[in-house]
Amino acid sequence: MHRLGAKNKYIGFLFMKISPEYFALGRKGIHEVSKSHADSLEKFSDLLTHVVTSGLTTKYDQVTIVEADTLEQIHAAATEFRMGAKAQYIEIVDMVVGIKAPPRSHGVRLAQAEQLEAESTE
Repeated sequence: MHRLGAKNKYIGFLFMKISPEYFALGRKGIHEVSKSHADSLEKFSDLLTHVVTSGLTTKYDQVTIVEADTLEQIHAAATEFRMGAKAQYIEIVDMVVGIKAPPRSHGVRLAQAEQLEAESTE
């Protein structure tokens, strides 16, 4: 692993489908469910950065992108989501997790790292 590997964040993409029953709740019902949802996930607010997107295709209604220091934090938040207030209306149908790469100018290939290390010990 490159020397910045320990500083990189993990990224999770949660692909979701929203049931028609969710929208049938109306604005007030959605607000109540959303408040309960936010309250149950509040414990992750210092650990995760998340972006919610909307789609208009039939494959996914929403993609939530989360960023965390560890895979365990992403897993715990996704599990809490599946047990929470919105779980009966929104299903996580797929999930992809990866690690952010460092900025390109900071990435060091293994051969370059070995060369730099050899030069520094001379």
